[in-house]
Amino acid sequence: HDCTGQWAKFDMKNSILSAATVTVAALKVSTEQKSKECITLLKAASATVSALKGSTEQKSKEYSAQTSHLSEVEEGVLIINSILLPGSPTYASLSPAQKAGLVNVQQILLGGSKDQCDHVPAPLASHCGNNSQYENYVLAEFGGISKSTKCVSKSSSSTIEEKSYVLEEWAMLAPGIKRELAARLSWDALSKWTFDVFEINKLTNGRALLFMGWAILASPHAQHAMQASVLPEGMSSPSLDDMDGYDFLENINISQSILCNFIRSIEEDYNHENAFHNSTHAADVLQSTHSILTSIEDERIVITELESFSVLLAAIIHDVKHPGRSNDFQVNNQTEYALRYNNRSVLENMHVSSAFSRVIGEHKDDTLNIFQDMKPEEATSCRDMCIETVLQTDMAKHFSIMSEIKGLHMKTSQHATEQDVTGAKILPFILHAADISNPARPRRTAIEWTDRCLREFFEQGDEEKKLGLPISPLCDRLETKRAESQVGFIKFVVRPTFELLGMFIPKIEEEINPIIESNLTFWESEIVSNQLRIE
Repeated sequence: HDCTGQWAKFDMKNSILSAATVTVAALKVSTEQKSKECITLLKAASATVSALKGSTEQKSKEYSAQTSHLSEVEEGVLIINSILLPGSPTYASLSPAQKAGLVNVQQILLGGSKDQCDHVPAPLASHCGNNSQYENYVLAEFGGISKSTKCVSKSSSSTIEEKSYVLEEWAMLAPGIKRELAARLSWDALSKWTFDVFEINKLTNGRALLFMGWAILASPHAQHAMQASVLPEGMSSPSLDDMDGYDFLENINISQSILCNFIRSIEEDYNHENAFHNSTHAADVLQSTHSILTSIEDERIVITELESFSVLLAAIIHDVKHPGRSNDFQVNNQTEYALRYNNRSVLENMHVSSAFSRVIGEHKDDTLNIFQDMKPEEATSCRDMCIETVLQTDMAKHFSIMSEIKGLHMKTSQHATEQDVTGAKILPFILHAADISNPARPRRTAIEWTDRCLREFFEQGDEEKKLGLPISPLCDRLETKRAESQVGFIKFVVRPTFELLGMFIPKIEEEINPIIESNLTFWESEIVSNQLRIE
């Protein structure tokens, strides 16, 4: 019985082995067939890879040619653009949240996100203003975000003087000078890009900043007062309501006399021995900024009255107490300014600190306090914007500012119906453009500013030599050539700046950029003429 049982088990194993042998044989055939198919597929794939490799190399060469002029940040933005190209496979594969995320990354790359909430954890940021006191403490202390304050509608200030206020320096002018100034300081004249600040400086005995500050920031009251004072006896002046102007006095609650006191104080603190960085330059930048503001027609550029006032005020103060020596000089010479401001935007920090120390702090003067009738939150906002805007005039920040504004234009172009350009984003760039606009002025004015600038640079270079410091660029009077200095400045700084600004404000493209091109041609011809004289 035991033998029979063992045989049965052996017979069963034998049957299983036979079946397995047949299965292996079948699998072998199948595997060989599959192998042949795999080899065929691999050959096809290899051919495809080769073709793709050649195509990719060609595309890579084309891409390199297209991006050779871009910064690394701009190239990164271009890559994100290709991913977000509508109709592309990558675009189709992304969810709406992923697309929005890439757009945000794009803006951060270009420095377009300065909103502190963008860097705060989402659960905390989503309840800004509605958090508990502990969460608000975290936001304020570690995020720089204060609990929001609701604004209340404004009414006209009871402290605004009668509409008959006249700048006291105006009253001392001869009748003929008054008539000429009334015409040159009209709203229309001040808004023209061809405005000549040097003529105003002559007519006002070097007080262009005071007179132009009054005419622009106190408009239309200033124009009304000037017109009334030059009209023949018996003739009535035009109605104030019919005159163009900013109306800052009523809408932001500013005392006209205090405003003029403040501007007068700022003007006196400009270094009048400087060939370039003086109160005339400040007046020129003020008018340039005003001219650009009045050229804005795109309704998507949303600028509040307080923002307009702030950037014009920033133009007035942006170089106050300038010593005629650059940031590089301050740092290399380890001056008191460099030590105080830790080598960071040394002069720009000094300018705003000096300007506002006369209205805030232990040495404040109430007769100069332009903020006294504003709401506290408006005064804070105005000062904050002035600080941010003046700090952006540091020329070392130029290319990063350009990248930021390119990102802003890219964003508004891609989402034309959804995005507004706010004052906080565009106004610092406008002031920066106004600050470097000398080569964009009519020829005679541009040449005058060029000579003044080089004179100041050469004085710095002379002092650097005496002190044994490195001589700053364009400051060596023995090496720097007038025409060459302007060609490089226009090609790499001024022209790209105004071309970019023209993308937001078409009037700049139409009126200012042709002047830049004409001046560039002039300086290039000067180089050729100088070479011919040498030969």
